[in-house]
Amino acid sequence: MIAFDEYLPVIEAIADLVCCQGYDPDEHSLIRTELISRNFSLASIRAAEDWCDQAEATSSLIEVLSLFAKPSEGMRIDHPLERLFVSDHIWNIIVDCRNRGIFSLDMAERLLEGVRAMDTRDWDDVQLFEFIEEACSNPIVVGGIDTRLRKALKGNFSDYYS
Repeated sequence: MIAFDEYLPVIEAIADLVCCQGYDPDEHSLIRTELISRNFSLASIRAAEDWCDQAEATSSLIEVLSLFAKPSEGMRIDHPLERLFVSDHIWNIIVDCRNRGIFSLDMAERLLEGVRAMDTRDWDDVQLFEFIEEACSNPIVVGGIDTRLRKALKGNFSDYYS
């Protein structure tokens, strides 16, 4: 039996693949191939896969893996001065959507850049939320925005769990 410390790096790598790089957690062969290319032993990969199976049986696998995913390195807007024009509520919505793969890194940065560039200091959260909905709207979808995305922007990510 392999100790948890021995396959924890594999779990972290799986979390990176699923939560940060957009792999589908059901793409077992692709994930395994990537893990092997990262020089993890087959025994530690199997132990991590067993651990993921147990985590999925008791909770949402993506939600559990997100706890092991490293924070996004590219989010250059982490400095407090960069957040001056964005409320904590709106900031957290964008970061949560980014961490769950709903927004790409580029999309998250563009939304935040747009909020800052428009000088939204006097906007309330409702106006900022409406701006994000409009920026993410899809003219093909009835009502402009996908219902799943609207729920996610309100903090309900159940449609994005596997």
